[in-house]
Amino acid sequence: MQHQARLIVSYDGSDKSYVLWNGTESYYKKLRAAYTDIVNDKESEYLYFGFFTLCAATLEYSLNTVLTDYCVNKFGHENYKSYAEGYVNISFAKKLLMSPHIISDGVFQFNENNSSYKNLLELIALRNKILHNKEFLKEIEFPSIADNLDKEKIEFVLIKEPDPIDKLSKDVCLKFGKSLGDFKKFIMDPAFVNAFTENEMVKRIP
Repeated sequence: MQHQARLIVSYDGSDKSYVLWNGTESYYKKLRAAYTDIVNDKESEYLYFGFFTLCAATLEYSLNTVLTDYCVNKFGHENYKSYAEGYVNISFAKKLLMSPHIISDGVFQFNENNSSYKNLLELIALRNKILHNKEFLKEIEFPSIADNLDKEKIEFVLIKEPDPIDKLSKDVCLKFGKSLGDFKKFIMDPAFVNAFTENEMVKRIP
Protein backbone atom coordinates (compact mmCIF):
# COMPACT_ATOMS: atom_id res chain seq x y z
CA MET A 1 0.00 0.00 0.00
CA GLN A 2 1.33 3.43 -0.93
CA HIS A 3 1.39 6.17 1.69
CA GLN A 4 1.73 9.90 1.29
CA ALA A 5 4.60 11.48 3.15
CA ARG A 6 6.07 14.90 3.79
CA LEU A 7 9.85 14.86 3.30
CA ILE A 8 12.32 17.34 4.74
CA VAL A 9 15.65 16.45 3.19
CA SER A 10 19.18 17.65 3.84
CA TYR A 11 20.61 17.53 0.31
CA ASP A 12 24.24 17.87 1.33
CA GLY A 13 24.05 15.73 4.44
CA SER A 14 24.91 18.64 6.74
CA ASP A 15 21.67 18.30 8.68
CA LYS A 16 19.16 15.62 9.63
CA SER A 17 16.38 14.59 7.23
CA TYR A 18 12.79 13.91 8.31
CA VAL A 19 9.60 12.24 7.10
CA LEU A 20 6.01 12.82 8.23
CA TRP A 21 3.92 9.82 7.23
CA ASN A 22 0.28 10.19 6.28
CA GLY A 23 -0.96 6.71 7.16
CA THR A 24 -4.64 7.59 6.98
CA GLU A 25 -5.14 5.53 3.82
CA SER A 26 -4.77 2.36 5.91
CA TYR A 27 -7.80 3.52 7.91
CA TYR A 28 -9.82 4.56 4.88
CA LYS A 29 -9.12 1.24 3.15
CA LYS A 30 -10.64 -0.63 6.10
CA LEU A 31 -13.56 1.81 6.19
CA ARG A 32 -14.33 1.19 2.52
CA ALA A 33 -14.32 -2.59 3.09
CA ALA A 34 -16.67 -2.31 6.08
CA TYR A 35 -18.87 0.20 4.23
CA THR A 36 -19.29 -2.32 1.40
CA ASP A 37 -20.31 -5.04 3.89
CA ILE A 38 -22.94 -2.72 5.38
CA VAL A 39 -24.28 -1.76 1.94
CA ASN A 40 -24.57 -5.45 1.11
CA ASP A 41 -26.48 -6.13 4.36
CA LYS A 42 -23.88 -8.46 5.82
CA GLU A 43 -25.33 -9.66 9.10
CA SER A 44 -23.09 -9.17 12.11
CA GLU A 45 -23.75 -8.24 15.72
CA TYR A 46 -20.65 -6.06 15.89
CA LEU A 47 -20.32 -4.72 12.34
CA TYR A 48 -22.09 -1.41 12.96
CA PHE A 49 -20.14 -0.79 16.17
CA GLY A 50 -16.85 -1.76 14.53
CA PHE A 51 -17.53 0.53 11.58
CA PHE A 52 -18.62 3.39 13.80
CA THR A 53 -15.55 3.26 16.05
CA LEU A 54 -13.33 2.99 12.97
CA CYS A 55 -15.02 6.13 11.60
CA ALA A 56 -14.24 8.01 14.81
CA ALA A 57 -10.63 6.80 14.91
CA THR A 58 -10.12 7.66 11.23
CA LEU A 59 -11.51 11.16 11.65
CA GLU A 60 -9.33 11.95 14.66
CA TYR A 61 -6.18 10.52 13.08
CA SER A 62 -6.91 12.48 9.90
CA LEU A 63 -7.33 15.71 11.88
CA ASN A 64 -4.12 15.08 13.82
CA THR A 65 -2.19 14.38 10.62
CA VAL A 66 -3.46 17.48 8.83
CA LEU A 67 -2.76 19.74 11.82
CA THR A 68 0.72 18.32 12.38
CA ASP A 69 1.55 18.71 8.71
CA TYR A 70 0.37 22.32 8.86
CA CYS A 71 2.63 22.99 11.85
CA VAL A 72 5.64 21.48 10.08
CA ASN A 73 5.01 23.74 7.08
CA LYS A 74 4.28 26.80 9.20
CA PHE A 75 6.89 26.58 11.94
CA GLY A 76 9.58 24.32 10.49
CA HIS A 77 10.77 20.91 11.58
CA GLU A 78 12.72 22.28 14.53
CA ASN A 79 9.87 24.24 16.11
CA TYR A 80 6.67 22.51 14.97
CA LYS A 81 6.17 20.00 17.79
CA SER A 82 4.97 22.23 20.63
CA TYR A 83 2.42 23.82 18.28
CA ALA A 84 1.30 20.46 16.92
CA GLU A 85 0.90 18.99 20.39
CA GLY A 86 -1.24 21.97 21.37
CA TYR A 87 -3.54 21.47 18.40
CA VAL A 88 -3.89 17.68 18.57
CA ASN A 89 -4.72 17.82 22.29
CA ILE A 90 -7.74 20.07 21.74
CA SER A 91 -11.05 18.30 22.41
CA PHE A 92 -12.27 16.23 19.48
CA ALA A 93 -15.25 18.43 18.55
CA LYS A 94 -13.27 21.68 18.85
CA LYS A 95 -10.44 20.20 16.83
CA LEU A 96 -12.86 19.43 14.00
CA LEU A 97 -14.46 22.87 14.24
CA MET A 98 -11.16 24.75 14.24
CA SER A 99 -9.25 22.71 11.63
CA PRO A 100 -10.20 24.68 8.47
CA HIS A 101 -9.50 27.97 10.26
CA ILE A 102 -6.09 26.75 11.46
CA ILE A 103 -4.80 25.18 8.25
CA SER A 104 -5.97 28.14 6.12
CA ASP A 105 -4.39 30.73 8.44
CA GLY A 106 -7.79 32.17 9.29
CA VAL A 107 -9.16 32.33 5.74
CA PHE A 108 -11.77 29.55 5.86
CA GLN A 109 -14.22 27.98 8.28
CA PHE A 110 -16.66 25.09 8.05
CA ASN A 111 -19.93 25.73 6.28
CA GLU A 112 -22.17 25.14 9.30
CA ASN A 113 -25.09 24.25 7.00
CA ASN A 114 -23.19 21.46 5.26
CA SER A 115 -24.78 18.09 6.06
CA SER A 116 -21.47 16.21 6.19
CA TYR A 117 -20.06 18.65 8.73
CA LYS A 118 -23.19 18.27 10.87
CA ASN A 119 -22.93 14.50 10.60
CA LEU A 120 -19.31 14.53 11.77
CA LEU A 121 -20.28 16.58 14.81
CA GLU A 122 -23.02 14.01 15.49
CA LEU A 123 -20.46 11.22 15.05
CA ILE A 124 -18.20 12.79 17.69
CA ALA A 125 -21.06 13.35 20.15
CA LEU A 126 -22.32 9.79 19.76
CA ARG A 127 -18.78 8.42 19.99
CA ASN A 128 -18.34 10.15 23.34
CA LYS A 129 -21.62 8.74 24.62
CA ILE A 130 -20.87 5.19 23.48
CA LEU A 131 -17.19 4.97 24.45
CA HIS A 132 -17.61 6.84 27.73
CA ASN A 133 -21.04 5.57 28.71
CA LYS A 134 -21.78 5.41 32.41
CA GLU A 135 -24.72 4.68 34.67
CA PHE A 136 -25.87 6.45 37.83
CA LEU A 137 -28.95 5.99 39.99
CA LYS A 138 -32.14 7.30 38.42
CA GLU A 139 -35.21 8.13 40.45
CA ILE A 140 -38.25 5.97 39.64
CA GLU A 141 -41.92 5.91 40.60
CA PHE A 142 -42.58 2.81 42.73
CA PRO A 143 -46.00 2.01 44.18
CA SER A 144 -46.35 2.14 47.96
CA ILE A 145 -45.90 -1.30 49.49
CA ALA A 146 -47.75 -0.20 52.63
CA ASP A 147 -50.83 0.64 50.57
CA ASN A 148 -50.77 -2.72 48.78
CA LEU A 149 -50.24 -5.23 51.60
CA ASP A 150 -53.40 -7.11 50.62
CA LYS A 151 -52.08 -7.84 47.13
CA GLU A 152 -49.99 -10.83 46.16
CA LYS A 153 -48.38 -8.89 43.32
CA ILE A 154 -47.53 -5.27 42.82
CA GLU A 155 -47.22 -4.41 39.17
CA PHE A 156 -45.35 -1.42 37.82
CA VAL A 157 -43.53 -0.53 34.61
CA LEU A 158 -39.92 0.53 34.22
CA ILE A 159 -39.16 2.35 30.98
CA LYS A 160 -35.51 2.46 29.99
CA GLU A 161 -34.19 4.94 27.45
CA PRO A 162 -32.33 3.30 24.53
CA ASP A 163 -28.62 2.83 25.06
CA PRO A 164 -26.47 5.06 22.82
CA ILE A 165 -24.97 1.98 21.14
CA ASP A 166 -28.46 0.91 20.02
CA LYS A 167 -28.69 4.05 17.88
CA LEU A 168 -26.25 2.48 15.43
CA SER A 169 -28.02 1.22 12.32
CA LYS A 170 -27.29 0.67 8.67
CA ASP A 171 -28.50 4.14 7.69
CA VAL A 172 -26.58 5.85 10.49
CA CYS A 173 -23.35 4.06 9.60
CA LEU A 174 -23.68 4.82 5.89
CA LYS A 175 -24.37 8.47 6.72
CA PHE A 176 -21.21 8.72 8.81
CA GLY A 177 -19.17 6.84 6.21
CA LYS A 178 -20.22 9.17 3.40
CA SER A 179 -19.51 12.23 5.54
CA LEU A 180 -16.05 10.95 6.35
CA GLY A 181 -15.44 10.45 2.64
CA ASP A 182 -16.41 14.08 2.07
CA PHE A 183 -13.98 15.14 4.81
CA LYS A 184 -11.18 13.24 3.07
CA LYS A 185 -12.10 14.74 -0.31
CA PHE A 186 -12.67 18.35 0.70
CA ILE A 187 -10.43 18.83 3.75
CA MET A 188 -7.71 16.25 4.30
CA ASP A 189 -6.44 15.50 0.80
CA PRO A 190 -6.34 19.13 -0.41
CA ALA A 191 -4.63 20.25 2.80
CA PHE A 192 -1.90 17.64 2.54
CA VAL A 193 -0.99 18.69 -1.01
CA ASN A 194 -1.25 22.42 -0.17
CA ALA A 195 -4.33 22.89 -2.37
CA PHE A 196 -6.87 23.81 0.30
CA THR A 197 -9.56 26.05 -1.20
CA GLU A 198 -13.18 26.97 -0.70
CA ASN A 199 -15.54 24.07 -1.39
CA GLU A 200 -18.93 22.74 -0.30
CA MET A 201 -17.68 21.91 3.20
CA VAL A 202 -15.76 25.14 3.90
CA LYS A 203 -16.45 28.77 3.20
CA ARG A 204 -14.43 31.94 3.24
CA ILE A 205 -14.66 33.90 6.50
CA PRO A 206 -16.38 37.25 5.78
